[in-house]
Amino acid sequence: MIPAPGRLVLVGSVIVDVLMSVPALPDRGGDVLASGAGVQVGGGFNVLAAARRLGLPSALAGRVGDGPFGALVTAALATEGIERLLPPGRGDTGFCVGLVEPDAERTFVTSPGVESELTGRDLAGVEVRADDALYVSGYDLCYPVTGPAVAAWCGGLADTPVVLDPGPLAADIPVRVLGPVLERTGVLTLNEREARLLTSVSDVDEAGRALRDRLPSSSVLVVRRGAAGCSVYLPGHAEPRRIPAPVVTAVDTTGAGDAHTGAFLAELHRTGSVLDAARSANAAAALAVTRAGSATAPRRAELDRMLAGWDVSVA
Repeated sequence: MIPAPGRLVLVGSVIVDVLMSVPALPDRGGDVLASGAGVQVGGGFNVLAAARRLGLPSALAGRVGDGPFGALVTAALATEGIERLLPPGRGDTGFCVGLVEPDAERTFVTSPGVESELTGRDLAGVEVRADDALYVSGYDLCYPVTGPAVAAWCGGLADTPVVLDPGPLAADIPVRVLGPVLERTGVLTLNEREARLLTSVSDVDEAGRALRDRLPSSSVLVVRRGAAGCSVYLPGHAEPRRIPAPVVTAVDTTGAGDAHTGAFLAELHRTGSVLDAARSANAAAALAVTRAGSATAPRRAELDRMLAGWDVSVA
C-alpha cells in the first residue's frame, strides 16, 4: 500500500482556465450568450492547491511559460506556497475553455502550450525525495512529447509511488505510455466514466475489478462516483469499500475530481489511513462543487467543520 506521502510532486501541466456559464451547449455552428465568465489557473494546479491547503507540501515538476498566461500561473503557485522545480519555458502556458451548464456539468476544449513539451532532459533535473508521491495526469500522457518522457522517467523511479488520474482522455492514452505508468502506480484515482473507458466494461464495480487486476498487488484504486461518493479497492480485498459523500447542491463540478485527489493525498499524509483519507476527500469534493471556479478545494478549518457535522458509515 502506498506510504503516507511527505510531499506531492505533480509531473506535468498547470494551465489557465477560461470558464463561461452557459444555458446549454450551442448547436454546431450556433452561439449562446454566457451569463458569467472568468479566467483562473487550473489543470494540475487544482490538485496541488487542494493538497497544499490541507497541509501537504506540494511542488510542480512541469513547464510554466514566460507569457501572459504563464505569469498568471507563476502568481497562483506563489500565492498557494507551491514550489517550482523547473525554470520557466520559452513561450506561453496553454489554456482551456470550459463551458459550465446549469446542472453544473462542464465541457472543455484545451489549447496546449509549453507544458505539453516536457522532455526527459527536463525531468532529469528534478530531484525526487524519498517521501515524495508523483502525481501524473492522463492529459499529459496524451501529449506526444511529454507522455513518453513522463512514462520513461516514472519507470526509472522504482521506490517512488505514482498517483495516476487518467482524466477524460483516458481512452486516448497510448498503450505504450500507459502500461509502464500503471506498473508503477500506487494509487489509481478516476471517475466512473473513465473506469468504463479504460476497461470497456459498463458495470462500474466490474470495471473497478478489471482495473485493479492491471495494477501492482499493493496498489489502491479509488473510483470517484460523484454525489454517491467513491469506491475504494484495497490490497487483499475482493470487494470495494463504498464511502458516501455529503449531500450538497452543486454549482460547478470543474475541478471536483482534482479536489478529491488533492484532499485524499493530504489526508493520507496526515492520518496514514486510506479510508479516512477517502472520507475526507469526499467531503472536500462536495465543498468544492458548491462554488464556481477551478481550484475551489477547501482549507483545513472548513473541511474540519464539515467532517465534524457529517455522520457517515463505510459500507
